[in-house]
Amino acid sequence: MTELTRVPVVPAETAFNLTRTTDEYNNADRTIHLVEGQPLETGPQRGGLHGLGNLEASAVAGPTEVPGGREEHSAMSEVPAEPSDPTGGGRKRRTTEKDADPRPSRRQTLYAQRPLALAPDLSAANAGIIVGASTGDLVNRAAFRTVSAQDQARLDEIARQTPRQSRQSKGAWADALKAAHPNLSAADAAVIVGVVKRVIARRAAYRTVSAQDRARLDEIKAATPQLPGQSKGAWADALKAAHPDLSAADAAITVGSFKDDIARRTAFRTVSAQDQARLDEIARQTPQLPGQSKGAWADALKAAHPDLSAADAAIIVNAVKQDIAKRTAFQTVSAQDHARLDEIARQTPQLQGQSKGAWADALKAAHPDLSAADAAAIVGAVKRVIARRAAFQTVSAQDQARLDEIARQTPRLPGQSKGAWADALKAAHPDLSAADAAIIVGSVKHNIVKRAAFRTVSAQDQARLDEIARQTPRQSRQSKGAWADALKAAHPDLSAADAATIVGALKDDIAVRAAFRTVSAQDQARLDEIAAVTPRQGRSNAAWADALKAAHPDLSAADAATIVGAAKDEIARRAAFRTVSAQDQARLDELARQTPQLPGQSNAAWADALKAAHPDLSAADAAVIVGAIKQDIAKRAAFRTVSAQDQARLDEIAAATPRQGGSNAAWADALKAAHPDLSAADAATILGTFRDDIARRAAFRTVSAQDQARLDEIKAATPQLPGQSKGAWADALKAAHPDLSAADAAIVVGAVRRDIAVRTAFQTVSAQDQARLDEIARQTPQLPGQSKGAWADALKAAHPDLSAADAAIIVGASKKRIARRAAFKVI
Repeated sequence: MTELTRVPVVPAETAFNLTRTTDEYNNADRTIHLVEGQPLETGPQRGGLHGLGNLEASAVAGPTEVPGGREEHSAMSEVPAEPSDPTGGGRKRRTTEKDADPRPSRRQTLYAQRPLALAPDLSAANAGIIVGASTGDLVNRAAFRTVSAQDQARLDEIARQTPRQSRQSKGAWADALKAAHPNLSAADAAVIVGVVKRVIARRAAYRTVSAQDRARLDEIKAATPQLPGQSKGAWADALKAAHPDLSAADAAITVGSFKDDIARRTAFRTVSAQDQARLDEIARQTPQLPGQSKGAWADALKAAHPDLSAADAAIIVNAVKQDIAKRTAFQTVSAQDHARLDEIARQTPQLQGQSKGAWADALKAAHPDLSAADAAAIVGAVKRVIARRAAFQTVSAQDQARLDEIARQTPRLPGQSKGAWADALKAAHPDLSAADAAIIVGSVKHNIVKRAAFRTVSAQDQARLDEIARQTPRQSRQSKGAWADALKAAHPDLSAADAATIVGALKDDIAVRAAFRTVSAQDQARLDEIAAVTPRQGRSNAAWADALKAAHPDLSAADAATIVGAAKDEIARRAAFRTVSAQDQARLDELARQTPQLPGQSNAAWADALKAAHPDLSAADAAVIVGAIKQDIAKRAAFRTVSAQDQARLDEIAAATPRQGGSNAAWADALKAAHPDLSAADAATILGTFRDDIARRAAFRTVSAQDQARLDEIKAATPQLPGQSKGAWADALKAAHPDLSAADAAIVVGAVRRDIAVRTAFQTVSAQDQARLDEIARQTPQLPGQSKGAWADALKAAHPDLSAADAAIIVGASKKRIARRAAFKVI
């Protein structure tokens, strides 16, 4: 048995293309010979995902002669050339196409382990070539992290001395290993617990410094201690002010935070004296105008100084580099690329009434090799928005054939939703990835990967979680959230991810619960002291958070949320926690003085007036001035701006189909009928209303021809009866087609999805949950003449842990309606 060798060969698809050079042939494709005479072909033409039948044995073969009469051993850090790559390949693995996601899919990484099981000596580099992933991504996987027999014995001994407790997460186990074995490295701990090294290396227990550095940092800490109520970020700023040479890394160690979080703070974004003088001169030449937002000022700086980078502009305007870099003014392409894109746009111009997305689809149809990044640059949109469109989600011919075969074996049933179909596909094809299932059903991977059928854990982890669930079972009237809290109380080291897997919920929903927001003993003592100084006194979470902020100005939203037991986002949105620099506050105060709030004028109307008087005013600044939430202001028509070119296009559409005195909604429908490619966003801009209001209308809810035919078939099978309301018809459709989704039913009956989704017929739960809710309803039945709301209150009184969602299912009402009732508003 010899070492695996990757050699270049002539791809079959191009074997007779005599116009290609020898070097192009040499780099066009790669083959790994695992069994002599049975090559496993990989490369862009194959998508790198086939030939599993050739993996019956380990590798043999040496260098292979290639056209041109030479032998070649290619470096494993190189990747095959794409068919359209003029360089002939040989690029480093970290280099990707402009619109490609450099991370491997779950399918790729799982697939990589299948040949490894058959060929234990297979390297991460070779597996990366097979599955089309990078060596760096695969080498982190447990299957590819190999150690010598001696090291494995050493690590096994460490694991034996400090075994994993029954309720211990991997991170907590790693901390325990470090405590028992101070010299244990993050890499070794990661091998023992079975996670990626970088996850362990970020943990506090593994961020170590020398005794000399520790003494130095302790001295800095003693000289500038954390004040009562002071957040970690504010403390880091104070440390920087007192110790100008303090690095973000040292500050992060001192305050117990992450380096990245500290490095982003203004106090730590430093430049040399020479650079600062250069930036000050640029700011002097192009000063910020009254009412001008940071973004608009950055655009003005770029216009005046074309070579100004996003990083420099961010320093001048005191913003985050990423926010500035996303602005159109800073998204530049070379003159050559610009000419190429202009030619593409000239060949396929935007049609009257055509949205940016529809134009991008047309560009892709006319230019199949056009990337999402280039299309976004042409139409003036964000790359990720274009990349999500169906026209840009492409797979190889071989992969498409494979997915088509899966879809043929497990076809979509009449009335079956995309999610239910994905679950059926997963049940029939256990190895099917969420990404592949999403392509088959025509959905977004993110929506499929969250489904229970696609949340998988190892057999060992499943056994551990089953044992935790057995020790702390769900009570008959307990909601998923309350059960998760009980699991956390019984198993303090249980992670939100593990708890979510046990209770069948989303990790994000569990992670925001107070029981899972943990802080160090030192931080807890500090927060307890703040809470003791400013007690709740019967106030709501939000009001108490405001009082805490007033008494402790340096208190962060995260700390306040931990104290009051709320989500950080809810607290961070409050006016008391939206802080600006003294310079910005003075600027905003001047704007408010110039355009004061009139008697009886609402915050929103005042924001509109401010925008009219100060056209460059951002929604964020307006929200700070009027004391509102940025999202609420940003949705207002006055703050929805479009380019001059887009405005002219929309004006032309409005002139072609003027308002006939009807409502905004009726005009929107008329615009859509006259201009089928008109987007909801453009229609909303023309009407001066909210996009969400337009997007919900039936005229703007479009489906593919295939889906429309399916829905028409459902409609024909269960037609609307005379006098039957849309809601009742939707219920009848659901009864006849149990797998019908609320979204599909809404399209069939011509209603809003959320109105259908809240109907009892569409609020489905598992058989286990239904039995639990039936038992609750049996214990506390509805009394004669008792309303749904009153019954829900009685259920809550008898079952304090009952959630509004569960109560709504029992009584047959909407969750929102029940959640508004006093019995369900808890503090």
